[in-house]
Amino acid sequence: MSFPKLVALDTDGTIWEGKLDETVWGKGNGAVHALEDVIERVDSSLLRDKTNNENTLRIYDDVSAIISDILKNGASLAFVSNNSANLKAVYDKALSLFVATNPADDKEFPILELAKYNEVSEEPKVEQFRKIRESSGLDYLEMILFDDEAVNNLVRIQLGVSFSAIRDKKGLSWDAYQEGLTAWRRMSKATIPSNPSTKPTPVIIGYSGQSRETIDFVQKGEGWTRPWTCRWGFGLYVTDHPGIAKFYSDWEKAEGREGWVCAVWVRDYEKWMNMVDKVWIPENYTGLPQMDNRRTTPEETGWNQEDRDLAVDKKWGIQTPYVLFSRHRYMDGMPIKLNTRSNEMLITTQTMRSLVYVTEISDEEAMRTPIPYDYHLHTKQWNIAIPEETKEDFLKHGETEIVDFIMKA
Repeated sequence: MSFPKLVALDTDGTIWEGKLDETVWGKGNGAVHALEDVIERVDSSLLRDKTNNENTLRIYDDVSAIISDILKNGASLAFVSNNSANLKAVYDKALSLFVATNPADDKEFPILELAKYNEVSEEPKVEQFRKIRESSGLDYLEMILFDDEAVNNLVRIQLGVSFSAIRDKKGLSWDAYQEGLTAWRRMSKATIPSNPSTKPTPVIIGYSGQSRETIDFVQKGEGWTRPWTCRWGFGLYVTDHPGIAKFYSDWEKAEGREGWVCAVWVRDYEKWMNMVDKVWIPENYTGLPQMDNRRTTPEETGWNQEDRDLAVDKKWGIQTPYVLFSRHRYMDGMPIKLNTRSNEMLITTQTMRSLVYVTEISDEEAMRTPIPYDYHLHTKQWNIAIPEETKEDFLKHGETEIVDFIMKA
C-alpha cells in the first residue's frame, strides 16, 4: 500500500493537549530565566510546569503508535509549528520528553530524535514546507500534514501538500491518521509527473482567464489565495467557453494586471476521466457552505473549505480531492445569452500539480476557438456525479435540455 514519503505533525492541539504559552508557563513560584527549564516529565504521557502544576501537556493516546507507524513505513517524520522564535528551545524540550518506539530496533527514543525535520519557527507553515522540500528534494505531493487549525490548509492550497484537519479539539487519533492517509492515497493514484516527456495523452479540458502572476503560480504547480470572493474555495476556475475565459482575462486587465486566456490541459486524459472524482453541485444550495473570503477571517475561511469538503462527502459520498462543477449566473459582458448560465469547474492545487498544466493563447485565438466541451454534455464520459439536487437546480432555471441529456446518457 502506498505511503507518503514525509508525514508532518503539528504540535499544540494535534499531538498533545495543551499549549506552550510563554505568557503563562514559568510564571509561578520558582520561575527561572530559561523557560524550557520549567518543563518536567510526570509520566510517559504527561508534562507539567514546575512553577505551576496546572499548566500541563498531555500527549494524545495514539500519537506514539502513529509516530512508530510512520517510521515503520519508511517515511520521514517532521514536526511543524508556527510559534515565537523564543519558544524553539521550549518546544524542543517538550518533544524530547515524550517518547515513541523506533521500529528499527524496538527501543524507545525521544520523539524529537525520531524526527528528521524540526520546523518550529515564526515562519508560516507554507514557508516551513518550502524549506523541507528544498532540504529533502521531495515533491509536495509526497507529503501530508496533520493539524488542528484549518487556516494551515494553505499548505494544500498553495503547495499541494495533503492536509488533514483534526476536528473537535480531540487531537490526532489513529482513525484520523488513517483517514488522512486514505485521502492522500486517493490523490496520489491520479498523479502524473510534470516532466514534459510524461504526457501520454494530453487533452484540453477548458479555458481560464487569469493574471500573469496566477499563470506563473500554476506553471510552477502552485496555488494562490485571492483578495476577491472565491465561492467554492481557492483553486483554478475553468470554463468550457473560451469567450468567458477572455471575459475574465479582460477583468484582470481592467484591474491593471496583465490578463491572459489559458488553455487548460490534462496530461493523461484517461486518468482524468476515470481516476479523478468529480461532482456537479447546485449553484445555490443551503446545505453547502459557500466561501466569502473577503469578509471572513483566515481561520473562518480555512474551516469553510474543510466544512464544505465534509458536507460534499456526507451528502453525496464524494471525497477529497475532487473536481467541482457548477453553473454560474450571467454577468454583464459575458458572451452568452442574457440571463442564461454558464459552466464552471474548480480544480484544486493538488489536482493541478498532479495532472494539469496550462498554456497561454492570444485573445484573438480565444475568440475564434470553438467550444470543445459543453461540460454538461460530458457528465457520463467524465464520470461526473450528478446529485438529485443538481437536477432540480437545472429544472428550476428552465434547463430541461440538460436534464434530458443526463437522463438519456
